Amino acid sequence: MKTSVAWLAVLLAGTAPVAPALSAPQAPSAAAAPVGDEDALFELRRRFIDNAFTALTFQTMNKIFQSQTVAAGDGATPLPRAEHPLDFTYAFDGQTRTTDGAMARTFTSALLVMKDGKIVFERYRNLSDEQTRFLSMSASKSITSILIGIAIDRGAIRSVNDLLTAYVPELKGSAYDGVTIRQALDMKTGVDRNDGAQLKPGTPDAARREEMLVRNARPLVDEALMVARKAPPGGAFEYTTLNVTVLGWVLERATGETITAFTEKYLWKPLGAEASAYWITDGPGAKGRPMNGMGFNATLRDYARIGQMMLDGGRANGRQIVSERWVAESTGGPHPAFSPGGQRGYQYLWWTVAGTPAYMADGMGGQYIYVDPTTRTVIVKLSHVPIGNGKAFAEGMALMQAAAKWQPGAAAGE
Repeated sequence: MKTSVAWLAVLLAGTAPVAPALSAPQAPSAAAAPVGDEDALFELRRRFIDNAFTALTFQTMNKIFQSQTVAAGDGATPLPRAEHPLDFTYAFDGQTRTTDGAMARTFTSALLVMKDGKIVFERYRNLSDEQTRFLSMSASKSITSILIGIAIDRGAIRSVNDLLTAYVPELKGSAYDGVTIRQALDMKTGVDRNDGAQLKPGTPDAARREEMLVRNARPLVDEALMVARKAPPGGAFEYTTLNVTVLGWVLERATGETITAFTEKYLWKPLGAEASAYWITDGPGAKGRPMNGMGFNATLRDYARIGQMMLDGGRANGRQIVSERWVAESTGGPHPAFSPGGQRGYQYLWWTVAGTPAYMADGMGGQYIYVDPTTRTVIVKLSHVPIGNGKAFAEGMALMQAAAKWQPGAAAGE
């Protein structure tokens, strides 16, 4: 096994020099095989979420995993600018804090705030810039939700009440037999599979992670045929990425297209993205299937375009990308919490903010697309918060909620 210095050197050797800050975004070599010898590459995959390295790995996933490019179209949707310094304060940890140092305290690599369709703040840290494709982790789930909505709009999927087995007969007899698309979207499948268990050495979950995620020895969807059921479908919420992997399988079967091709044709190009994106995959070439529960990578501004599209009822670039009905079903509020006094709910792969119309895509390490319809604010925060650092996560949320309420220029009487 390689030392951490050796495997990190492999990554650095395959990383392109940082481009000038204002140059136009260029497509990364997403389709190329990752660099490095096999042992070092496997070690990179095992440890890409290690706290010490995520500031780098979350910006260079196509150097670690196989990937497929999602090409942008010919013209980008304009993002007008009305820039303003972050001049608000917010309450956190018993103190009134200014925004000075907030990005560092919350391990933020890139932050963008839009008000009513205009960029009012955009900053990059940790050698990132406008060309960087940032890993979204579980914010990818919300993108998958949009894709499912588009497939329903187009008639490829009949209803969220359809059984998963109607599209993927291989699931008959598995833990997913009898589960509906809606139950998978809402994380109520009853399947006995927890994301955190994959990180516990010596467990069957860890062995499957090694075989599928690290070594690409078999497709990720195979895990759906291996896990057990612990509760009837439709009961308690239990978050697991495998549910979204299965929804990706449904999407492919229903549409007859790969997830990558469907994303490009019906989301990315119509959206007016300014740069290509990419999905990391569970294998090389056309055989690889996108890790649609955690593997989407895009630029800061293009994540903002997704948020603005949702804020505008599914419309962007002069087109209806996903129906207004689907946006409302996915995110309509004000939202109930999971439990009395709780702060969050969950709806069709989007996290909701209890008691408000706000909602967000939320990925491990602090990857957010935060949408507040009340103030017509979209915030994208791309981060590398260490696992277990609850204080940084909490301050990041306080920062975003304050930014949503912020009225640029009001403090200065502009």
